[in-house]
Amino acid sequence: MKQASEAYLQEEGRLRGARPQVRAVLYPFAVDLGLGAAGGDFQHTVYGGEAGRLELEPGYFTAGSWLSPVMQAFSEHLNQVTPDWEDLAGYMETGVYLRFANTAAEVGAAPFILLTPGVRADLGPYFQVKVEFQEIIRAWGLDSPEEADGFSAYAADQDPDEGFESLASDGVFPGALSGLSFEGRLCLSESEILDPGEVRVDLTRDFSELRAGDHVLVADNRGGQWLPGSGDYFFQGLPWDAKQLDLYHGWEVSDGPGEWQLLYQGEVKGLAGMACGWGASHQARLESRDRVAAALARAVGAPSPAGERRPFIRGTYRARAELINSIPAQVGEPAKNGSGSAFLKVLGDYRGQYPQDYLLEAQTAGEVGNATFRWSTNQGQSWRDTGLVAPGAEAPRDLEEGLSVYWEAGQGNDFGAGDRFSFLARPPVYEHQVFGGPFLELPSVYVNGEETWDRVEAYPETGLIRVIGRSGAVEVRVIKDNTNHPVDIIEDILTEVGLEEAIAPEDFPLAKGLTPEYAIGACFENIPAAQALREILKRCLLDLWVDFGQIRLKAYLGDED
Repeated sequence: MKQASEAYLQEEGRLRGARPQVRAVLYPFAVDLGLGAAGGDFQHTVYGGEAGRLELEPGYFTAGSWLSPVMQAFSEHLNQVTPDWEDLAGYMETGVYLRFANTAAEVGAAPFILLTPGVRADLGPYFQVKVEFQEIIRAWGLDSPEEADGFSAYAADQDPDEGFESLASDGVFPGALSGLSFEGRLCLSESEILDPGEVRVDLTRDFSELRAGDHVLVADNRGGQWLPGSGDYFFQGLPWDAKQLDLYHGWEVSDGPGEWQLLYQGEVKGLAGMACGWGASHQARLESRDRVAAALARAVGAPSPAGERRPFIRGTYRARAELINSIPAQVGEPAKNGSGSAFLKVLGDYRGQYPQDYLLEAQTAGEVGNATFRWSTNQGQSWRDTGLVAPGAEAPRDLEEGLSVYWEAGQGNDFGAGDRFSFLARPPVYEHQVFGGPFLELPSVYVNGEETWDRVEAYPETGLIRVIGRSGAVEVRVIKDNTNHPVDIIEDILTEVGLEEAIAPEDFPLAKGLTPEYAIGACFENIPAAQALREILKRCLLDLWVDFGQIRLKAYLGDED
């Protein structure tokens, strides 16, 4: 349960004079900053050619800035923003500033406020953004003292090299900022909320189901702000199902601004009951679903948009490999070494289970049909058969594993004594795939339930398993990574479905610290996150629950006295 402040609890306990308040916030909204090739005032800076990128112009400048035009928010209710950017100027100090006012004419007199990435700030109906680059260190050295000026520096002479060493720092020269963006939040005034709706979330004891009732917020629509096409349309930008709704409850306190408690976070599913006309109720029903419940219904280990399987795997797991390709048995083209003119031909499909080199050697000189030969499977260290007549196409000679041979006569003598003919026969290869790679290790492979490395090749970087000469069911013990504690795996699942910000920051490390001996492996493919969590929780003594949008975790250590 979230802790309320002392002032909030005191005001909540008052029997008379306390006035309850409600606040509804919609987000995110992309706020146009006016940064473009010709947008705003550039001082030694240029537009970087992509949205949100600003660069110092080429040359040596110790400072640069950009001032946006005075911009207008699409609604007066869009009164909060969360800025974000990536500072690429390693040797310069970068500052992003914001000022705002109720009218465009008043913006110029408003003070600038220094912003911090990821930290929410207030916004007015009219606003202006400023970016400044200011050199704070010297980023390169000169070759001699005579070249120094008020802003330069040079390094000491470093023996045995001649001259002076140059210096450099991290960052993009001559300085840059990328990804500058503002995420807007639209706060409905209390007068526009006709009915804040009922918040209710039920959770079964074994976490087998999170039941969250759909929330309905009834809002005023007298200005047509909930109707597409109106100038103040509240759902500009992203589609409905990408908008979030936060609902706060508070009390008016006597000694300052109200204190707010977050009660509900939802994903907007649509609008209903809209009306704005004669004889109509001028209302809109904003329908949403609890954000945690909606996120837990999303699949973990879902395939890519192109259909590529991407299971969620952590730690060590025994996974079934899928047959994706088979390469039939192959017989290589025979090679000849000798003075005779005959050509060896190989017939049949190789039925052996191992790759095999074959060597045939003419024992006597002569022609096809009367010369003799012998053959070996170990490079002539020993011979399987000797004194065999070298046949022609009319009567091929059987060797083994479905193979037979004959010779075609050539010009001149067909065989000289000692002529050698060799070829390689390869068995079929069955390629299996363990999806979810790359892996740290593939320590064990099981073919038809038997652990073996005989004629097996495994490739951890891709998850490919090649089995040579035999087919069958293949399973693999995979080590995906070193994440094997259930608390860490639960946190990864929540992060994958976008709930990392809802994780109670103190609960998870504490639960892990109390259960250091826990170690599991997990593999989930295209199943709801809630089901994946249930599979882990029913195997571990962990309690997981949701408390006003915050996901809590506790290790069960036995009954407390």
